[in-house]
Order: sequence, then C-alpha cells, then structure tokens
Amino acid sequence: MKSLKIPQTYQSVVEKLIKIAKNNNFIIYAVGGFVRDIILNREPNDLDIMVEGENAGIEFSKIVAKELNIHPPITFEKFATSKLLIENKEIEFIMPRKEYYDKNSRNPQTEIGTLEQDALRRDFTVNALFLRLNDFELLDLTKKGLEDIEDKIIRVTDESASDIIFEQDPLRILRAVRQSFQLNFAIEPKTYKSMKNKVERIKIVSGERIAEEINKMLLLDKPSKAFDMLDDIGLLEILFPELKQNQNIEQPKPYHDKDVYGHTMDVVDNIKPDLLLRMTALLHDIGKVQTKSENNGKISFINHESISSKLAKEILVRLKYSVDFIKKVCFLIENHMYPKMYDSNWKDSSVRRFANKLGENIDNIRLLAVADTKNFDGELFDRVKSLEQKNMLLPKEELFNGNELIEIFNKPAGKWINEAKEYIRNLQFENPKITKEEVLKKLKNLLKIQ
Repeated sequence: MKSLKIPQTYQSVVEKLIKIAKNNNFIIYAVGGFVRDIILNREPNDLDIMVEGENAGIEFSKIVAKELNIHPPITFEKFATSKLLIENKEIEFIMPRKEYYDKNSRNPQTEIGTLEQDALRRDFTVNALFLRLNDFELLDLTKKGLEDIEDKIIRVTDESASDIIFEQDPLRILRAVRQSFQLNFAIEPKTYKSMKNKVERIKIVSGERIAEEINKMLLLDKPSKAFDMLDDIGLLEILFPELKQNQNIEQPKPYHDKDVYGHTMDVVDNIKPDLLLRMTALLHDIGKVQTKSENNGKISFINHESISSKLAKEILVRLKYSVDFIKKVCFLIENHMYPKMYDSNWKDSSVRRFANKLGENIDNIRLLAVADTKNFDGELFDRVKSLEQKNMLLPKEELFNGNELIEIFNKPAGKWINEAKEYIRNLQFENPKITKEEVLKKLKNLLKIQ
C-alpha cells in the first residue's frame, strides 16, 4: 500500500498532536473514518485520536489544551472520552476500550481494553483501522479492513457476532445503509441479513440520533437508493410508516407515471441537495394516501398538501427536529401546490399576492415545483422576476398606520382599522405605486366619509 498522507486541512493539527505525544511519552492513533477516508483519498469529516493507557485520552487532551493554550477539554468520564476544539476542528480523544451493553440501551458501559478489543467493538472493518501517528504504522487488527476497502465491502468487524453487533447498537443499521451509498460500497450478505434480523431494535435509538443519519442520507447524490434499502430491510415501515403507505398509490396520468412513493423518490433525487429542500421533498405528498378519491375514473388528492403538512409535523416532532426547521418544512409543503394554480390570465396583482405570501420562501417553492412537476412552465416565476426588476413586485411601505387612520377619520380604535389596512394592502397589490392621496380618496368612499 502507498504511504498515507494526512490531508492539508488536518496537517497542522496532527503535527502538533504528534509533537506533544512524543514529548510526553504518549502513543497515539488516528482511528475510524479518518483513516478509511485518507486511504480512499476522501476528505475526512472529523478526527478521533486514540491514546494507549487507562483514561489516557482524557489525560492527553488536558496536556494538549495546556500546551496549545486553548480551552480545556469537555470530558465524558463515563465513556473515558474528551473533546477539544483545535484550529476550529473538534477532535475527540479516547482510550482503547471494550464495551458492555444493556439490552434496553445502545449506550454501553466501558472499560480499558486492548487494541484488538477496541477494533472488534467497532461497527465495520473499514472503520476499524488504526494509524499510529508516532511512526505512521497502519494496524488492521480485524485482518479484513484493508481488503474490504480494496473490494468496496461493508462488513461487521466480527462475523461470528454479526447479529449481536446490530442488537447492541441498532443505529449501526442506518450507518451501514448510509455508508454503503456514501462510499459506493456493497454490504456483505451476512452483515445485510443481520441488519434485517435486528430492525425492530431501532426503537431503542433516540429520535435525534436517527435524524442525524436520515439527514446524511438525504444529502447523498441519490437518496432514493438509501430509502429503497431501508424499505428492503424493513426499516422504512418502522421509521416512516406514512411514507411506506404511499407505495402502490396510483396517480393520474399523464401528469405522473409512478405511484406516490416512486414519484416522491424522484423529487428527492432531483431537487437541490439542501437538507430543508430534501426533507420537504421527502414528505410533501405523504397525505395523498388519506386524500385519494376517484370520480368517473379520475384520480384526485384534494387538500393533500394540508394533510401532508400535518403529517410532516408529526414525523419531524417524533424525530426531535427543531421547531424552526419543522415550521419551514411545513410551510413549504402547505404551499407547494400554489404554483400549479397559476394560469397566464393571472393579473399582476395575483402574482404580487403570490410573491407576498411566499416571501423569502419563493425560490425554495420554485425549486420544489421544478423537481415536482413534469415539463414545468416557469412563467409565473418569470413574471415575479420581471415585476421585481421593475420595482413593481411588492409595496415597500405601510402607507398609514393605525394611529394615523384614527386621527384622519376621527373614529375610535376598532376592527375597522384592520379592515382598512387590508383594503389598502389590496390597493397596493393592484398598484404598488399608488399614492397616499389616491388611497385616502378610495378609503373615504369605502367608509362612507365625505
């Protein structure tokens, strides 16, 4: 094998860690995905440092922090791990360990272990390679890691305990699915069978940890492949039953040539790889199974966008997404049909109302419409752009506030103020450049005041 080279983005950090380790008689290893990625010439996302000796990870990180004059490490005594922020990179420090699991939790009890025990406690052989940074010797203690990288295989570290590996930490099932498509690796058959055997165990995993893996899947080049695999092993029905139910739900031709699920996967694949957009695409039609109706052979899904938005909120709450993220996804789902209502007879005022309602979400709605609609006609968005360029899209200011209206019409405060403001807003949609004088004249007529 060619000599391994630390990526430029981590070179400075690694050089400092090596120097401190040698000066203080520590033996340190780069471990896990970092080693796998540099072998594959991929840019690593993170760096884990294993330090030989009981609680040596925590001890070494404290010395590193002191010598580099940075914030002391955050320590997790229960797991004998710690974290440091070095040159704006979060580095985790660990000791070699073995683990003991309770059947009701994926969080293990840990104690000092040998290098071999640490390798075998890991999920897959390709993630169990250790690069000793003191002398740059590469250790493959499962004796399969390098071979599996060469052959592009995802395999559990201990094939004799394949079911147990997923039983202990079922999140590994999602990791296997995601990494297989992230790396373009095949999953070894016995490993795949064990994943299927243990899908029910996913119920012990927290919503937040599941969401982290789903997010990474959604940002793959073709998320549909990962979701189809989730379906094949039985996880789709557990994690997204609402999505599973839309399989084999026929849609009207010629607008669609696939069922709701197949169409959804196409939209997810075709939209820009942005988490908000991909999640919206995944959930935008899940209400169709509840709203499907047929009349004289014509299929329709009346109000499916509202039902989809409601179901999306339930799913995202279940998976512990943030309130802000949920709100954004649900708004896009609720309004994703709005562009399809357009026809070329719309007045400019209707285009302005469309733009006003969507606000800063208008480009995301456009991207969703493009991915969601066959032969999408972008005339509506062209008109929005044209009006914007002419400075005729949206009114720039409120012409009269409530106090001004009370003073002008000499009337006490009441619901008439909101009605008047709504009327003024509609006048502005008809003509964004309407003057105060013109508005006042029309408003006086409305309120029957001479």
